[in-house]
Parts: sequence; structure tokens; C-alpha cells
Amino acid sequence: MTGLARLAGLAAITGAEAITADSVTLCAPPADARLVGLCADLTEIEQWRQSRLAGRCNFPAVQLGGLLAQRQLLIADVCETKAATRDGLKAKARAVRLVLGDAVVPRNMREALMRSLLEDMRGGLL
Repeated sequence: MTGLARLAGLAAITGAEAITADSVTLCAPPADARLVGLCADLTEIEQWRQSRLAGRCNFPAVQLGGLLAQRQLLIADVCETKAATRDGLKAKARAVRLVLGDAVVPRNMREALMRSLLEDMRGGLL
């Protein structure tokens, strides 16, 4: 699930239409490849969760709990990862927009993610 999202994030940040084994092994990864990958994973989890809720599908509490725990770990990783480029800052801003309106995410995590984005913005990337 997360491997494809990371490749899509890497393709987005490099401007490539597709990532092949040759392009990955021959060039250095972009500065914010990890951050973009984390944000892509977070987006993928949220889209999956929203599609399940919109379809009113019942899924086991264990599965939902695991999904929410994985999402919280991704949010914590995004908070700890500093954006080094404007593309990283854009990815983090999309993650913040995704999380801010979600009441399931604890308030302190939403605030930490917002603080992390503001600190990165103060770093002079804009």
C-alpha cells in the first residue's frame, strides 16, 4: 500500500511521469523525498478511510484501530521531518489541510503538525 504512494510522491517531486529502476538508482533522491512519501502515505490512508466511511462499510474495530494508529505514526513522522525545499513545504501543507478538519486526530497532534509547518515556513523557504 505505501510503496506505490512513495513512488508517486517521488515522481511528483522530481517532475517525472514515472519512476523506473534506472531513474531511482542513477540519481540522488530529492531533498524532501522522505517527507513527500510520508505525506503521500498519509493521504492514501485518509482516502481509503473516507471511501470506507462514505460507503458505510462495516469493518472490524481492530482494522480501524490499526489504521488510526498507523496514521498517528505518520503524522508524528511528518511533524519531525523538516521541509528542505518548497516542494516539501507544499507536501506538508497538504498534510496539514488533510488533518486539521479531522476530529478523530487528537487536538495536540493537529496543533503539533501546524506548528511544524509554521516553523518550516519561518525557515526561509518562501
